[in-house]
Amino acid sequence: MRYRIVRRLAMAGLVLLVCAALAPRAAAETVVGEEEFARQTMIIGILVGGGVQNNIQGHRTISDVSFVNGGYRVTYVPFDPFGNGWYRGAFETGIESWFQYYVEPESHPMAAGAKLAFRYNFLGLGGRLVPYAEALAGVGATGLKVQEIRSNITFVLEVGVGVQYFLKKGLAVHGGYRFHHLSNGNVKSPNRGIEADSGVVGLNWYFH
Repeated sequence: MRYRIVRRLAMAGLVLLVCAALAPRAAAETVVGEEEFARQTMIIGILVGGGVQNNIQGHRTISDVSFVNGGYRVTYVPFDPFGNGWYRGAFETGIESWFQYYVEPESHPMAAGAKLAFRYNFLGLGGRLVPYAEALAGVGATGLKVQEIRSNITFVLEVGVGVQYFLKKGLAVHGGYRFHHLSNGNVKSPNRGIEADSGVVGLNWYFH
């Protein structure tokens, strides 16, 4: 069951890529990324994703947690693009909501909260395709009770990479990988923590 999440994410990504392929093309000389990431740009996005627990720490047993999640994000570009060459880019920061439904364990607990979001967009390619690297940190409430963590409060940390593709000015589709860490900050035992490989897809609207 846990791998159905991966298949569903792959299908969602395929649908978004098809939409990108069918989208009307702008003039070839249009450098969308540079224009869209001007200072004081506000970005509003929706996203869905999911993931499966990994065993990066090499424990003898794990709970095989798997989940689907979703939310929205509101971010802001505080500076004009900077740098040169391949690392030229634009920084954005803001808030991402967090709603998580656990497919496994079978009790299907949930978690909800908010995360601070930081993303660096690499504009060196020029044009519609914009890779990015990101980091997120947040807190929420949860009903998850497994051998790794048992508490009503949880902290989440994520780092990831991805790419977004501008369908037109002001609208981009994006997808990426996130390494997901969940713990309770040692406010209650046990707190072995959960690590997971996760993916996310979504849409971003840009307002200047």
